[in-house]
Amino acid sequence: MFSVGGIKLAARTEDVGGVSPWTGTIPVPSRTPFVQAMLKRDNHVMPVYDLAARLNLTVQGDPLLCLVAHHLDGPMAICIDADVPSLETVDAAAIRPNGRGDIESLGSFTIGENDVAIVALQRLGRSTRGTVTS
Repeated sequence: MFSVGGIKLAARTEDVGGVSPWTGTIPVPSRTPFVQAMLKRDNHVMPVYDLAARLNLTVQGDPLLCLVAHHLDGPMAICIDADVPSLETVDAAAIRPNGRGDIESLGSFTIGENDVAIVALQRLGRSTRGTVTS
């Protein structure tokens, strides 16, 4: 589980490539919605997906964190809140369809009183036909 703008979200462990401190980004022109920058880490350059903007939120905390997503098109960086992500084991039977239309998801589950969407990191930014908008 991780948070963006104070909202708890989840992702499958196998869809996450790691979490590290957020570093500066390089703005780039792009027609792909919510991808307006690149991030250089070691010898890798990856697109930045602005999940906070997609959800009309602002990331919170200091220092912010970088979640690296295993996207279908290659690694992708996502800026997340400073709250350190946590691992939660969720029984597959507890996952139900998610009614959120604002983000690609694999379903949702409840922890405490919170309804948590499982973000489909592999598919972020892809159209309903499975192609990337360019």
